[in-house]
Amino acid sequence: MDKTQEVFPAFRLVAQFADGTRHIFDGFTEDQARQRMEAAQLRHGDITWYDGVTDEHYENGVYHKMVPPPPEITMIDLTDHKTEEE
Repeated sequence: MDKTQEVFPAFRLVAQFADGTRHIFDGFTEDQARQRMEAAQLRHGDITWYDGVTDEHYENGVYHKMVPPPPEITMIDLTDHKTEEE
């Protein structure tokens, strides 16, 4: 039995600060993650760059299981279809 569990918050942002450090900020909402990121400026200086995390679990800061699945597309094969000219 695997006793390690991974937790993936709904939103994850990454920011680089004036002191050269880079940190990740999680939240149940994007606004909560942004507020945590902005609060870190007191310790690390101004934010010089930030973005939503994209990795195997997140796409542009949003946990991938929260993104709705793409629509189902039905493909119709017309390769054997005869036109009026034939």
